[in-house]
Amino acid sequence: MAGIAVQFVIQRLNDFLAQEAELLLGVDGQIRSLRDKLGWMHALLKDHHGNRRDNDRVKVWVAQIREAAYDAEDVIDSYIFNIQKPGRETSAGFMGSIRSFACCIKDIPAIHKIGKEIGDIERRLNDISSNRSDYGIGNIPGCGEASSSSYQSQTWREKRLPIAEEADVVGVEVETKTLVGRLIEGDARRAVISITGMGGIGKTTLAKKIYNNIHIKKNFDFHAWVSVSQEHRLREIFLSILKSLGQDERETTPEEDLRKQLYESLEGKKYLVVIDDIWTRDAWNGLVSAFPDRQNGSRVLLTTRKEEIAKYADAESTPHKMHFLNESESWALFRKKALPGNVALPCPANLEELGGKIVAKCGGLPLAIAVIGGVLSRKEKSVNEWYKVLTSLEWQLNESEDAISGILALSYHDLPYYLKFCFLYFGAFPEDSEIYVDDLIKLWIAEGFVQQRGEEELEDVAEDYVEELINRSMIQVAQRNLNGTAMKCRIHDLLRDLSIANAKEERFLDVYGKTAPTTPTTPRRLTITASGGLRKFIFSNRSTLHLRSLFPFNERWEEIETPVLKSFFGALKFLRVMDLRRGELTSLPDEIGSLIQLRYLCLMDNRELRMLPSTITRLSNLQTLNIFNTNIKMLPVDIWKMEQLRHLVVKYECQFSNSTAVHRLSNLQTLTNIRAGSWTEDELEKLINLRELLIRGRLNMSSSRPISKLIHLRSLCLLGGSGSFIPPFESLSNHHHLYYMNLSGHFEKLPDLHEFPPNLTQLYLYGSKLEQDPMGTLEKLPNLRILCYAGDVYVTKEINYLFIRECDELEEWRVEEGAMPNLTSLEISSCARLKMLPDGMRHLTTLQELKLKYMTEEFNKRVRENEGEDWFKIQHIPSLIIK
Repeated sequence: MAGIAVQFVIQRLNDFLAQEAELLLGVDGQIRSLRDKLGWMHALLKDHHGNRRDNDRVKVWVAQIREAAYDAEDVIDSYIFNIQKPGRETSAGFMGSIRSFACCIKDIPAIHKIGKEIGDIERRLNDISSNRSDYGIGNIPGCGEASSSSYQSQTWREKRLPIAEEADVVGVEVETKTLVGRLIEGDARRAVISITGMGGIGKTTLAKKIYNNIHIKKNFDFHAWVSVSQEHRLREIFLSILKSLGQDERETTPEEDLRKQLYESLEGKKYLVVIDDIWTRDAWNGLVSAFPDRQNGSRVLLTTRKEEIAKYADAESTPHKMHFLNESESWALFRKKALPGNVALPCPANLEELGGKIVAKCGGLPLAIAVIGGVLSRKEKSVNEWYKVLTSLEWQLNESEDAISGILALSYHDLPYYLKFCFLYFGAFPEDSEIYVDDLIKLWIAEGFVQQRGEEELEDVAEDYVEELINRSMIQVAQRNLNGTAMKCRIHDLLRDLSIANAKEERFLDVYGKTAPTTPTTPRRLTITASGGLRKFIFSNRSTLHLRSLFPFNERWEEIETPVLKSFFGALKFLRVMDLRRGELTSLPDEIGSLIQLRYLCLMDNRELRMLPSTITRLSNLQTLNIFNTNIKMLPVDIWKMEQLRHLVVKYECQFSNSTAVHRLSNLQTLTNIRAGSWTEDELEKLINLRELLIRGRLNMSSSRPISKLIHLRSLCLLGGSGSFIPPFESLSNHHHLYYMNLSGHFEKLPDLHEFPPNLTQLYLYGSKLEQDPMGTLEKLPNLRILCYAGDVYVTKEINYLFIRECDELEEWRVEEGAMPNLTSLEISSCARLKMLPDGMRHLTTLQELKLKYMTEEFNKRVRENEGEDWFKIQHIPSLIIK
C-alpha cells in the first residue's frame, strides 16, 4: 500500500513540475531530486512486495517511506495554499496567483521555506535508504524478487451489456423455486422466511433473484428492499420503505411517527419486504412493529449470517441454509469470471488442471471464486500467469486466518496501483449502500486518483476504472443504464472490511463510528458513521490538518457550536472533498472560503439552507458543487470565478444571479435543475463541454438553437411545465452520445427523423399535444428502447418499455396485431378517461409485466381476475400489478 502512496506523490510532483517549474525560483531542482528519490523508493517497495506483510523490519521500513511521501504531499499542498489563500487572487485565476507570487520579492522567504522542507525530506529518505542495509532488510529471503502478483495495465473499453444485475448466479435454481413457493404459499399469517449462511456464500444474490421473480411480483401488492447492516438507523430504514410506497417524508420526522405512518401505509396490503443483512435481535425488534399482520399472506424475507436471529424472528419458520457450491457449480462460476465471453467453448486444455486447483482452494464459496476469477480475467491466458496466481494464492492462504480473507487479500494486492486508491475509497461509504457511479467518479477525480490518458476526459477514464473493478468482482453492479454503463454499484461487506483494514493501516482513511478509536490517529480521510461523531472528533482529535476528505454521515451540524465549527473549517487547509448531505445545516460559515483546495462540496438534502456565503466563490479549484434539495434559490453573483467547476447540481428553483458571465464556466459537464433565463440564448452555446443538461421553466423560441452546438451531450431535459412550449430543434444528428431526452411542453411538431440523435435510447414526452401522428418518425429510430408519453398516445414497434401516464384526453387506444413485438413492460397510470384496454393486448405475447396505477374504479373492474370483461385480453401476462 505504501507503494501507491509513493506513486501518487510522484505523479503529483510530475504534474507540479510540468505546470510550475519555471516559476519555482531555483527549488525546481530540489523537487526533481525528491521525485527521483521517491521513484527509487517505489521500485524498492515493489521488490519487497511479497514480504512486508509478515516481517516487522520491513513493515517499519515501509511505514517510514510512506510517512515521508505523505509529508512531501503536505509540502506541496502547503505551498499551493500559501499562493492561493484569500488576498492573493487575481483576475487571471490560479495561474495568475502563481505568477504574482513568483514575481513578488516579499514571498522569497516562502520559497526558501519550501526548499528547506524538501531538503529535510530528502535527508530522511537518505536515512531510510541506509536503514535497508543497516538492519538487514535487503537480506530477507525473497527481497529483491519481483512480486508474483503481476498485472498488465489494460485500458481498452469493453462492451457493456444493458443489464440491471450481474448474471454470475449459478447453483441457485432449485433454491429459488423452493423459496418462491414458500413465500407465495403457506399460512395466511405474516410469516418471516430467512436465508442464512456465512459471508460471501450468496445470500443477497439469492434474495435478489427471488425478489425479481415474476411470480413474486404478481402475488404481492407491494414490494420493498432494505439493507440493515451492523450500524443502522431505524429512521432511514422506515424512510426507505415509505419512499418505495411513493411517500417522500422529511428526514427530521420523528422515528415513531415514521413507524406509525409505515404501519398505516401497509395496512390492508399484501406486501413483501426483504430485510437484507440483519445482525441483531434489537434490529428486528425495532422493525417488526411497523409490519401489520392482517392474515392476508404478507411476508418478510430476511438474510442474516446468524441462524439464531432467523429463529428469533419467526420460530415457526425453518431458516433456509445456503450451501457451498459443488465442483461443477464452482467450475461454472469460475469460467464465467476467469474466461469471460463464450462459456460454451471448452477451457484451454493447458489451463484446465491449474484452474481446477485454483477453484479447489476456494472451497465452494461463491464470493471467493468470483474474486479469484476476476484476478485471472485481467491476466494473460498462459500457464505461467495462472501458475503465478496459484503460487501466490497458496502463500496467502498459509498466512491468513481463513480461506476467504486470504483470497480477498490476494485480489487486493493484485490490483494495479491506479486502482488501489479507488478500491480503498469504498470504505468511506456506509455498509450495504448503493453508490451512484457518477458521484463516485467525481470523488475520485477530486482526490486526484484518476490519471490523464491521452486526450480522454478524466470522467471517461474513471468510468473504465469502475468497469475494471466490476470485472474483477471487487465491486458489483446494482443497476445499469440502457447504454450499458453502470449507474449504481455496491461492495460486499467482506470486501469493504478489507478496504477499511488496509486504509486504516496506511492512514489513507479512518472510520469513526459508535466506538471512538482507542489510539490517536491522523487519517488523511475521515468518515463519520455515528451521530455526534464529528463533535467528539473535534474535541478529542485536533489533528485535522492532514485531512483530504471528510464524510460526516448521520451528523447533526446544528449541535456543534458555531465558533467550534468555524475553527474546525479554518484548520482544514488541505481538504479536497467535503460531503455534508443531510446535515440539517441552516447556514454555512464564511470560513468555508478558506478551503481553497476543495474540489468537491455536497450540500444536498439540507432543506433549511437558504443561501451560500459570498466567500464560496474563493474556491477556485472546486469541481463539483451539489446543492440539490436545499432552499437555495440564487447562485452567488461571482460564481463565474469558480472556473474549474465541472458539475453544478442545484434545486429546480435556483437561477443565476449574473447570467452575463455564465460562459466563464466553460469546464461545466453537468448543469442540472437550473432555471431558464436569458442566459439560455446568450451563454448556453458557449458551455461546449456539457454532457448533462436539465433546464426548468419557460424557454424562448430561440432557446433550443444553442443546444445544437452542444455535441457532447449525453442527457438532455427541457422541463417547461404546464402550458409551456418546446421551441423547434435544429438538427441533433451530430449528437452521437445523446441517449436520453426528456421534453416537457407543447410541440408544434417533432424533429424529422434525420434530426434526431442517432443513438437515442430513452425518450420521455410530457404534455406535447402533437397535432400529427409522430409514430412515422419514432418507429424508425433504430436504438429507441424506452418511450414514456403523456398526452395523445402512439407507440413504436421496437419499444421494450412503454409508460402511458397522465393522459387526460385519452379515451381509446388501439393496438394492431403485430405491433410492438418486443414490448416486455407496460405501465398505464392516471388516465382518467380511458375506459378499457384494447383488444389487441391479446397479441402482445412478449409482454411480461403490466402495471395499472391510479385508474378509475370502472376501469379496474374490467381487468379483475377471472371476472372482468377485459381479463381475457391480459390473462397471458405473467405479472399484473394494480394499484
